[in-house]
Amino acid sequence: MLRAIIFDLDGTLVDSRLDFTAMRAELGAPENLGLLEYVETLSSESARREAMAVIHRHELAGAEAAQWMPTAEEALHALHQQGTPIAIVTRNSRHAAQLTMRRLNMPDIPLKAREDAAPKPDPEALLMVAADWSIDPKHCAYIGDFRYDIQAAQRAGMLPVLYSQGGEPHENYDKQLQVLSDFRVLLALLHEQSDSSSTP
Repeated sequence: MLRAIIFDLDGTLVDSRLDFTAMRAELGAPENLGLLEYVETLSSESARREAMAVIHRHELAGAEAAQWMPTAEEALHALHQQGTPIAIVTRNSRHAAQLTMRRLNMPDIPLKAREDAAPKPDPEALLMVAADWSIDPKHCAYIGDFRYDIQAAQRAGMLPVLYSQGGEPHENYDKQLQVLSDFRVLLALLHEQSDSSSTP
């Protein structure tokens, strides 16, 4: 039974208008490698610091520009008010994520950023949240918009849910995937599962 929901932040709950093409061009990063992973390939500590400063600058600009995805605000506040455990796990910096959450008046919910755990697709942050809640990962869903989100959820033993505004995956996935295009569906899903679990 689904008991808790963890969300990705940028591209899922919010649109921060991050220009990844511009970020890659400024960093000289290849298309086939995540930006954080690219930084790890740099040969010197100073080069890594400079690259992370570029990423952080873009993330802060994104936090200032961030807007809710359709139906996300309504659903997040409703889940929080009804007492469903919810959290955010992001590859962004904690400072940028907190700025986004404050600007959009998000509920006071747990946040794991890249300073807290290995970045997705590593499942460490997801498992930390489940452990903090004392909830078995199999009773948690992780919702994200990118393959790293799906891989992290699968590795954590959670239900992977792809957020896609069009309702269809934008790339191929190996396994059957649950796709979400309207966050209000989560309220009905939790309600239905609660009702079915209480039926003798």
